[in-house]
Amino acid sequence: MIEKTLLVHIAAGTLSVAAGAMALAFQKGETAHRAAGCVFVAAMPTMAVSAAIVGRDDFANTIAAVLTIYAVATGWTAARRKEKTASAFEIAAAAVAAACATGGYVSAYLISSGAKAAANPYIVVAQLILSTVLALAALGDLSVFIRGGIAGRQRIARHLWRMCLGLVIAVGSFAAQGAQALPQWIPGGQLILFALAVVVTTMAFWLVRVLFTGWLTKPARLSTRG
Repeated sequence: MIEKTLLVHIAAGTLSVAAGAMALAFQKGETAHRAAGCVFVAAMPTMAVSAAIVGRDDFANTIAAVLTIYAVATGWTAARRKEKTASAFEIAAAAVAAACATGGYVSAYLISSGAKAAANPYIVVAQLILSTVLALAALGDLSVFIRGGIAGRQRIARHLWRMCLGLVIAVGSFAAQGAQALPQWIPGGQLILFALAVVVTTMAFWLVRVLFTGWLTKPARLSTRG
């Protein structure tokens, strides 16, 4: 069972990374970008759920799975929805993120206090980081709902960073699996860091371009279906 689930995870992760890379490379707002994005959105939940099943003994994997699905779902919705619109979806998303973040904080506290055992000493750090990202993202959802939606640069930036967050998790998982199969003379840890740095740098580039330049003024790039 676990072996089959792991194969599903690897296949979905490979597809997610490939589709995410193409979405970043293609012209934003164009048909190819949207098609790659749809494949990415379809593959990511499968990757996340299978990862949580394979690593079910570590609650950090569950948090990462929820964060992945949450980030991709809210990022995709930001692009598909009309500007200046909000609904109960933001409230539901914020509630899920806040609940998972709370569970992560409680788990980290129990481990650090010795009330709960952990095989890996870095689990607490991972849980705290993932839980904090979820908590901040939940506040962002509430802000969008209270303001009645967002438009223009803010909407595209929300779509961008949340989709890229999902891609960061996918790339990290993909690189970690690949690093285990590398010869010992190839530094697997550096491979993972390099892969993550590429995605984060690309995300930062596009955020700066969207928020601080006139790149977004062309009508095709303002499309609510990008």
